[in-house]
Amino acid sequence: MRLSSLQVYQQSLNGINKASVEIAQTQNQLTTGQRVNIASDDPVAAARILAIDSELNNISGYQKNIDAIDARLKRTEAVLTNIETILNRLNELVIQADGAGLTNIERRNIAIEISERVLELASLTNSQDENGDYIFSGFLNNAPAYTLEEGRYRYQGDNGIRHEKISEQLTVASSDNGFSLFENFDANEFLPEVEVGLTTGPDPQTLSVQVLSQEAYDLAVANGGDQGYVFKFNLESAIIPIGPNYSIYRISDGVLVSDNNPYVASLGLLEGGLKIDLSSTPLTGDTFTLRLIKHTNMLNIVKEVGDRIAAFEEPSSTNNRGEESEFDQFIADTLDALSAVQERVRSSRTDIGARMNTLTAASSNQESLALAGKQILSVIRDVDYNEAVSRLSFQTLVLETTQQSFVKIANLSLFNYLK
Repeated sequence: MRLSSLQVYQQSLNGINKASVEIAQTQNQLTTGQRVNIASDDPVAAARILAIDSELNNISGYQKNIDAIDARLKRTEAVLTNIETILNRLNELVIQADGAGLTNIERRNIAIEISERVLELASLTNSQDENGDYIFSGFLNNAPAYTLEEGRYRYQGDNGIRHEKISEQLTVASSDNGFSLFENFDANEFLPEVEVGLTTGPDPQTLSVQVLSQEAYDLAVANGGDQGYVFKFNLESAIIPIGPNYSIYRISDGVLVSDNNPYVASLGLLEGGLKIDLSSTPLTGDTFTLRLIKHTNMLNIVKEVGDRIAAFEEPSSTNNRGEESEFDQFIADTLDALSAVQERVRSSRTDIGARMNTLTAASSNQESLALAGKQILSVIRDVDYNEAVSRLSFQTLVLETTQQSFVKIANLSLFNYLK
């Protein structure tokens, strides 16, 4: 077979180019420290590398979640610890307030400290994290958990709890809400709450209620009204002189308790020892409901005991001890309520501790998985420097030999023999 000079040159050039590419590839491996830099280097290994990289990214994400949750739970646990410390002090103060021989001045001093402790508790329940989110407001964490309205603390959040993944198959609660921590404790007495029913006017209606006479209010509750009452506004012509008026129905049996009672906006609605104020003038057919709630929250329990201690006066006569007996019973009930609050706070701290232990175990597991993944990745992707250097030396030798061979072959021509 005859070979033309062009074929000789082309084959030699191909050999030189191939050797040069192999050298460049090996040099790139030595530079990057990786055996597989592009998929064509090793398609099977490249696919495994992509899978392991994805798993390591997931592990990194889970670890970030673990760190963030751990910091949040530590903050919550610290706040609950402070709350428990204050509750322990309040327990001491309440017991001290019921002590024999205590003067009214000393009792008022105790009430002053209790009022300060209420403010501390309110501040703690409205604690924020490093992002400014309120940690006990549930999903509504852009607003304080508790606000003081009409002399009572009200929960403004919801009962939402955030759950976050810390591994492929495991989630953990990363937050706690004030509803589950500080609400729904048994109250010493029924507490009045009003809610808007039917409104026919153009303006929104808001209501507020306060107790003016505890004795009259207790009597209204005792007369079968512990489920509450419905107030309905009648035709203005139902009374003389003509004007707004209302009727009251007992919720428990629907009985009409009172009919055609005049309503004077400047005075509010005065019934059963209560004063109920309406933000706008009610119209015929408007209704609202008065409910008597037997549940309260931690802040109101403490605020109420402070108010009662401040208002209590030691009887001047041994013949008038009824109020003192009632006060003693109130103190006993309050101690029971404080004990229930303390127990829930302790239980919540225990639950948080369990979650933090789960985070520690999950973090250790993720670190082990990450280490194993990196080791496998190193075996698949990283270059063996000794083998690569040896291969580079051999490839360089091949290139030099190919170049020298080309020079000698290029000089093989009939023209050299015809000279």
